[in-house]
Parts: sequence; C-alpha cells; structure tokens
Amino acid sequence: MKHILFISHSRGVHGAEAVMVQAVRACVARGARVSVVVPSVVKDEGMDAVLQEIPSVHVMALPYRAGGGGMLRTNMVRLYNIPALLRLKRFVAQEGVDVIYSNTTITILGAELAKRTHRKHVWHWHEPVDKLFGWHLTMKEYYREIVKTADSIVCISHRQQAEWEQALDTKLTQAQIIYNPIKRIAFTPDGRHTFLRGGRIGFIGHFEERKNIGLLLRAFEALHAQVSETTLSLCGAVRDADRLYIEKMTEMREPVMTILPQTGNVAAFYNGIDILVLPSWKETMPLVVLEAMQAGVCVLQTNRSGMSELLQDGVETLFFSPDEPERLEQLLLQCMDTGYRNKIAEAGRKRAEQLVNNQVFDQQIQHLLCE
Repeated sequence: MKHILFISHSRGVHGAEAVMVQAVRACVARGARVSVVVPSVVKDEGMDAVLQEIPSVHVMALPYRAGGGGMLRTNMVRLYNIPALLRLKRFVAQEGVDVIYSNTTITILGAELAKRTHRKHVWHWHEPVDKLFGWHLTMKEYYREIVKTADSIVCISHRQQAEWEQALDTKLTQAQIIYNPIKRIAFTPDGRHTFLRGGRIGFIGHFEERKNIGLLLRAFEALHAQVSETTLSLCGAVRDADRLYIEKMTEMREPVMTILPQTGNVAAFYNGIDILVLPSWKETMPLVVLEAMQAGVCVLQTNRSGMSELLQDGVETLFFSPDEPERLEQLLLQCMDTGYRNKIAEAGRKRAEQLVNNQVFDQQIQHLLCE
C-alpha cells in the first residue's frame, strides 16, 4: 500500500485546491495511505472540513508559504520553510512516504522536500504563464533546476505545457496532460427568464488584473448604449478594495451593474444570467466555463486557455482574443438574439454533460500516484 504525501499551497476548496481534494479521494478509493499537509499560516477556507470527511486521511498544518513574487521573495520563503521542511523530512523517513504530490507551481516546499528525500515527486501545475504574475521571469534558472525533482509534471492542457516550456526555455520531458475533473452542478432552469431583447451578462471569479475585467466593462458599456435592456453581474467581491477596483473603471451602478460576493451556490448565480463572459489575458482550464454550460448559459471566453482543446468555436462556445475588444462587443451584440445564444448554450450544455466524468481523472491520478 503506497503512502502518498499531498502538499497544498492554501486551504481553500476552489480551483487547484478542489482538484487536489479530488486526487486525495481517488487515492483513498484505491486503498492508498494518504497524508495531507496544509499551511498553518493561512486562513482555513473550508479545506480542513472537506478533508476530515474523507476516511483515513491524516491532515497536518505546518508553518510554510508558497513561492512566487520574484527571486528575493522565493529565497525568503525557502528560508522561512526550513522548519517545516525538516519536520517533513523526518516524517517521510519515519512514516515510509512513497510519493510526494505538490499542488500548483508555487508549492516549492514539495520540490525542496523531494530533492532531499529522493522520493517520487508528482508536481501538479495549474497556473498559466502570464507576464502579469511577473515572478516566473525572475526565477527561470531556479525553476529549470527544481523541475528536475519531479518524476512527473502534470499540466492541465497541451497549451499550458507549451507555454511553460517556452517561458522556461526548456523541454518538460516528464510532463503529461491530465484535464481537471469537472464538477456536476445541481441546476434547475425554472428561474430563467426569456428575453425578447437584451440579456443578463455575468462574470464569476477573482477580481485581479489577469482576469481583464476592464475589457468586459468597456464592451458592456458599448452594448448597453445600443441595447438598454441589459444587465451585468460580477460575482467575486470579498473586500472593499475589490469593489473599489471595479467601480473606479466604470460609471455604471445598480441596477444595471451589480457586484456580488463569492458564493458556494454557483447554480443560483448561473440561473441569474444568460451569458457568461471570461475575458482573461490567460487561463489554463477555467472550470467556471463548463459549470455555466451545464446550467444552459451561453459562454463567451478568451481564446487563451486550454478550453480550445475541448470546445468548438461557434458551436458550443464563442472564443475571442483579449487583444481585440471590438470582437467581444460584436459577439455580445450578436448574442442579444435570444435564438442564437440559446442555440450556442444548448450545444454547450450537451458538450459539458459529456465532459463531466471524474472517473477518467481518478483513473489517471491513481495510475500516476498509486501504482
């Protein structure tokens, strides 16, 4: 029976954290012994409770931080992580750990641990290569060296792998593609209103520069000037700073534009919109796209993500370049035709239903970690 040590970069239940939890479940189901390390220096946002629901999982909270932010910060993080590193080194030896799993590119603790213990290391990369992060350019040499600790680097799309190889100027020979598991959401369309004209547009996610919210706001303002029967809902505000970040970019206010807090009830949010727009400069495999599709929402999204490997443009979704704002404006206006957007939404819904299959992900992870 393999003993697998999972190392998380945070303590949330969304995105990369949710993928790691699913990997934990898959390994437990396969009969593996599983330990999970979470950073005690960050707030628990639901992960601890989720992990406690999985039988026989041992959870440890240790003081460590994720890397990123430049070489200076990363070296400071490496120094800060030494006590946790030494404790984990003893744990690996005493408890017979066979495999170390690191979640996200910035979880350098796992790579440093694998380097010192010579255990099999599986490194699951989720982040896109994006100049707006800034950190990866200053740490190219460090990452070239530290990727050697990984027996397997899991990328979540072919596009992501190619972009990282270009950024690091090295071939990731140990990389393999495993698409993220797609959560099935409970959705009832009873609350969806049929518009003769106009529509409800939405965005859900973090309000950060990489998400390119400004493009959506400009496109919506242009659309609203032509079709006044439109609204925009932005879901993700958790701080006053987030709200101010959005409000300083537009003069629009309620009821035309609403800013909503993060919610665990994503089905209710999708039920309240007709069109989801994801205008990010870069994405890897944005699962909100397939969640919205399951809900029968027409999705307009950046062409800079791995979704282009799974979805057909003009049939199941509509892609646009974030460098061409006029294209997004054109697509939004085109989607004011209820029949047209419903046709895209229905094709997207059927495709999303085909892709909701955690069994494939579980089998791939089990093969990688448990065999």
